[in-house]
Amino acid sequence: MTTHIPTEQRVRDALPQDAAPRPGRAWALSGVAAGIGGVATTMLSAGAGAAHVDGKVQEADGVIASLNGHVPQLITFHVVATLTVLALVPFGLGLHRRLRAGLGRETLVPGTASFGILGTAIVVLMGTVLNTEFIFGVAGDTPLAVAEAATVYNHWIATVPWVWGLTGLTGWALFRAWRQGTVRAWMGIAAGILGTLSLLLTVAPLQYMAGWTGSVMVVLVALGFAFGDRGNR
Repeated sequence: MTTHIPTEQRVRDALPQDAAPRPGRAWALSGVAAGIGGVATTMLSAGAGAAHVDGKVQEADGVIASLNGHVPQLITFHVVATLTVLALVPFGLGLHRRLRAGLGRETLVPGTASFGILGTAIVVLMGTVLNTEFIFGVAGDTPLAVAEAATVYNHWIATVPWVWGLTGLTGWALFRAWRQGTVRAWMGIAAGILGTLSLLLTVAPLQYMAGWTGSVMVVLVALGFAFGDRGNR
């Protein structure tokens, strides 16, 4: 009796385990884009409309008039914020895969790091949910939106997309990953510092300021994984 072993099976069995394709850097580069997009989102939403002028609260009619004059900027804000959300997702998933490869399946660090990024993506998305209603509601010679509601919208876009506080969890997770030897020291320390600031601002409550610390942290660690993590890719 003759036993036949397929050639493909013998070749596959003979391959060393580390011959499997290694992950590329596209997921990390998406994090760079997401962090830059986060900064751009905050700047665009802050400059659209004017709920406050010279430190004083503006009347509702003045707010809607100001929004009316910033419609192109509001559309740009919506597009940039949405692209930021789309870039955050692969970065969060890639970060989970990268940390799990270095730390194993039993630790909570990869899941915590990923949750911070993916949760932030949802928050930024929620910051855009009123755009369709109000961008077209404040446009034109006769705005359809109620002035008082437009004032609430102005505060909404100048606050919600900035709330990157959950990236503080990512920062702490990366700090822990450094302590366990799976990421570079500068990445772990920088992420720990910026992540702590983001969480403190969120608790303060000054959570909208976490849009700056969170975005900067995402850019830094994403650059580190994209260009300074070759030994682990």
